[in-house]
Amino acid sequence: MTIEKETINRFSEHWQLLNRDYEDYAKVFGLTSLSLWVLEIIYDHPMHCTQKTICEYSQLNKQSVNVIIKSFWEQGYVELIEMKSDRRNKQVKLSEKGRLYVEKVMKHMWKAEEIMLSKLSNEQFEAVLACIEIYEDCMHHAVKEAKDLIQDSMKGGDQ
Repeated sequence: MTIEKETINRFSEHWQLLNRDYEDYAKVFGLTSLSLWVLEIIYDHPMHCTQKTICEYSQLNKQSVNVIIKSFWEQGYVELIEMKSDRRNKQVKLSEKGRLYVEKVMKHMWKAEEIMLSKLSNEQFEAVLACIEIYEDCMHHAVKEAKDLIQDSMKGGDQ
């Protein structure tokens, strides 16, 4: 099956608009879309959240996550709790102030998601989910190929 170029362009345009909307939404609260994402990850994993967890879910590097977490800690939104099992790692946990902040920040976004879901039938939602899973798989493959290409070129440059 061949998808028309116009349809692909429409998809790309809507994807970019959606990304811009997330960025604009985050800016309303003085955040970046990445820090908004990190807040949601911490909120969604109240019992087992470490910087490593955040890196895995967000695909951000450790340094970026560390900068975001440090900013949230300085604002009193998160607590860093030493883990008994591994003293080098700390659990990242929302403070009460942080939980209230996240709920305030995310309220409108969660409402938009709720409205979107209410407008989809089960079949439509399953179709959207299937498309996202295919897209995710293809992007993982593209990232792996790009990494392999860079590693191969670096090896070639060493010779």
